[in-house]
Amino acid sequence: MHFRLLLILTIFSYCNEPRLNNQSEFGTDSYLENQVLLCLTGKVSACQAAIPVCTECRFFSTSITYNGNRGGIAGADAICMNDAKKPVEPSRAVFKAFLVDDVNRIACTTANCTGGVSEHVDWVLKPDTTYKRAVDGVTIVTTNGEGIFTTQPGDAENPTVSQIITGFSAGGWITRSSGHCVSWTEGTTGITGLSSSNNLTITGGGNYCVTPTVILCVEQ
Repeated sequence: MHFRLLLILTIFSYCNEPRLNNQSEFGTDSYLENQVLLCLTGKVSACQAAIPVCTECRFFSTSITYNGNRGGIAGADAICMNDAKKPVEPSRAVFKAFLVDDVNRIACTTANCTGGVSEHVDWVLKPDTTYKRAVDGVTIVTTNGEGIFTTQPGDAENPTVSQIITGFSAGGWITRSSGHCVSWTEGTTGITGLSSSNNLTITGGGNYCVTPTVILCVEQ
């Protein structure tokens, strides 16, 4: 009997999309029933939980090392999303790779983003946001209004990650010229920006793209 009723309601809703006639019905039983019917009939895509946006965001380092060929920025982001160390809660949280290249991900085009956040391209840090280590919740740093930081941050991983490659030049959050393993698609000889998990902005040096290192991942 219950199955028949559900089937009738479902068929009926294809022909007559339920509507609310009164704004005051929001949140009522009628409203919730309406949303259920819309989900069942595929008339809205809101059946899946919303993607959360972090206010206190987290860093973690991948459980596996990679050379400079990371499938580009998109491939590196996918690595972060599928790594065994990615926090399981909230379930739909998004993490992206702490990497830059000349086109797909840019932090600043002038030293320390004197032009403001308009210089960002798919940048992974937010303005005026606190960042923590996923492993233990210890605060690393709080970004400024340009979505960067100019003071030494805390360690982004515990235990400390001795090396990461980022593509940054020496200071100022600018991408190192041709120093990003051909936009993270080359894993043989090229040299890229070198950093460590307790020095997220590069201070100098570099490393060969053939050298395997972990990727730092940042919650969005």
